Amino acid sequence: MRTSEEIYHRVRWDTRFDPARFVLGVAQRGTVPKRVPLPRFTPGGDIPWHRVLFIEADGEVVWDRSSGVDRIDATDAGRVRAPRRLPSPYFVSRTPHAFSAPDAAWAPVPEDAPAPTPSSGPLTLLTWNTLWDRYDSDRIDTARRRPLLLDALRAADADVIALQEAEPALLALLLAAPWVREGYTLWADPAGRDVADCGLLLLSRVPVREAGLHALGPHKAVAAVVVDGPGGPVTVAATHLSSDHSPDGARRRDAELSDLATGLAAIEGEVALLGDFNDGGDTPQDRLGMTDAWSRVHGPDDRTPTFDPSVNPLAAVSSLTGRVSRLDRVLVRPDGLRPASAALLGDVPAPDGLYVSDHFGVRVELAADAAEEAAGTDPAEEERAAGIVRRVAAALAEGRVHLSGSRRMGCALPGADVDLVAALPGAVDLPGVRLRLAAALPDAEGLREVTGARVPGLRFSLDGLGVDLVTVATGDLAPAAAVSRRAELGEAAATALSAVSDADAVLAAADPHRAAFTRLAREVKGWARARGLDSAPCGGLPGLAWSVLAARTAHESGDLLPLPLLRHFFAPWAAWDWDRAVGLGGTGGLDRAVGSGATADTVVLPLTVLTPTAPVHSCTTQVSPAGRDLVTEELFRAWEILESAPDSGPVPHALLHAPPPLHARHSAWAIVSVRHGADEGRFRGRLLALLTALAEAGSPDAHAWPRPCGTDASHVQYAIGLGRTPPDGARLAEIGARLLHGIPEAGLRRADRAQAPDLR
Repeated sequence: MRTSEEIYHRVRWDTRFDPARFVLGVAQRGTVPKRVPLPRFTPGGDIPWHRVLFIEADGEVVWDRSSGVDRIDATDAGRVRAPRRLPSPYFVSRTPHAFSAPDAAWAPVPEDAPAPTPSSGPLTLLTWNTLWDRYDSDRIDTARRRPLLLDALRAADADVIALQEAEPALLALLLAAPWVREGYTLWADPAGRDVADCGLLLLSRVPVREAGLHALGPHKAVAAVVVDGPGGPVTVAATHLSSDHSPDGARRRDAELSDLATGLAAIEGEVALLGDFNDGGDTPQDRLGMTDAWSRVHGPDDRTPTFDPSVNPLAAVSSLTGRVSRLDRVLVRPDGLRPASAALLGDVPAPDGLYVSDHFGVRVELAADAAEEAAGTDPAEEERAAGIVRRVAAALAEGRVHLSGSRRMGCALPGADVDLVAALPGAVDLPGVRLRLAAALPDAEGLREVTGARVPGLRFSLDGLGVDLVTVATGDLAPAAAVSRRAELGEAAATALSAVSDADAVLAAADPHRAAFTRLAREVKGWARARGLDSAPCGGLPGLAWSVLAARTAHESGDLLPLPLLRHFFAPWAAWDWDRAVGLGGTGGLDRAVGSGATADTVVLPLTVLTPTAPVHSCTTQVSPAGRDLVTEELFRAWEILESAPDSGPVPHALLHAPPPLHARHSAWAIVSVRHGADEGRFRGRLLALLTALAEAGSPDAHAWPRPCGTDASHVQYAIGLGRTPPDGARLAEIGARLLHGIPEAGLRRADRAQAPDLR
């Protein structure tokens, strides 16, 4: 039999075990052993090893000093089955329980239960402070109110119910209710002390993946479950902060909010925090960087109270000031879940005038914008794109118009631009080309010249798709030979024409698995778009770079099923040493590229993906060191998601495409407003310079979100996250004035974390 110290260190450092699911039983004089979560135990501290009497995992005794039990290698208890979303040691694991009809008892939910299909419908949350019977019991009619509460909870039809000031008697009533037994899971062991100790109670009728508890102080805690919400996992946490009845209540709330901010920031993905915050102002959401669902639905000026002593006699009993307040909230991460509705419950008394509680309940529906899945473009869109190519080619009949980019490679996402390169004989008269296109394409919208390009170009919309047309003057060279003989036309023209040869080279490099490449490239680019990594003007990787990486993977991995193929993409690129350039040559990606004209300059950048045909150059020169680190972090995240997905299951698009945790990455934002049209293009052309200026001002991790965050009839807004160390307002204003100079009506304002824009 091993010692308790040996078992502790085995669990702590063996990656096959989850320390958060282990509890140590520590001897106490004259009473039952104290249960200490393993992550909270300090080796060599005040508790000597001989006082550790037993060790449990998932409620099972795996080591016991008195009986000689040592089963840690003979059981699955405590083993890591999937990556945890509730971080340890902040959260100590709890075991969800569901009612077993055959056993007529509440039993632990098996961890190996099949993963459910994520719901696409809204997730309905309910928070309610139920008014326990500890104080003023002779004045609050608890026995009459409890049945009213159960009826109201059942009628609320909520997916997750979060109660505060719950007590064992209320827990017993709920667990005996048929509608609870038939449809809900309890977040913890009903025989435990959690509800009695902290007054928090969570019930969920959607599958519970994890549950946990963190103590904020004496009788104060945050309880959490990870459930299946709209599109994927959602962490729903419940809390009850200190009130002004407590000595120094404001100071205690401040400390509790600081504690919560630390713990919630470590949770990846969607988070909703419910409860009684005992604060009628905006402090909770501001401190936590979250959005108040009620304000999101009803507007920031709506202060509908949830605690109203002026109308609710129960509230008048407990109120110290008689102040009307909105104490009960549902807070959500501003970059993820979208509150669709918010309503009060219990704000109308029973016929005899009795209210359910001194607080009103708050019921919120949360929806998620549909994740952009990597489905191919529909045939109708492909035909529209082909029709655009034909019409432009007919308008410029003396030249040769080539389709390039993702549409040429067959891996375009829905709604992608139609990228064209027009080789025109002689010299290019761009205003003349514009007039000819306007006459030939009367239904084209927003036809304008593109400034700042290496070669002249035009931008417009046609048949519902954006069109980006680059023109190349071929002089005496026949336009039909321009692509193959592009080196004779100078570097700028050769680079523009290589967009055509690059697309063909990527397809050839994927052989003999072009179909696998097409599918994989769509998947990867859809993921990159959802995570904000896909725009070269914003410091991200262009579509060509992602296509090069996908072609390498498809060529080496073959025609695998979608999930294994994605794993084969994310695993090696997450671990790639970005000091090495990537091309379409051998394993190092340099041999063929260097032989085609790459120079030493192409391999000293933070992240280098080489174009596949001459003139070979890096298409990722815009990626900064911080941008490289962000790409690596995101690749690792995707790899971990795919590794935890069932081998026989579908690709977990909802998880892969979930919005990134922008609230945690950026403590402030710069919001830029410019006019639609050419001014927007000029601003995007200056984005890299703006990011460089921000890095020089102490914000190297600034990140421009690639798509607008707002628009009206005349202007469009873009958001730039300012990272963890944003410049102050004066410095930001100076940078904005300098880099937006010459763009009429362009403006820049600073927004703090609480005002983070909606970037879905």
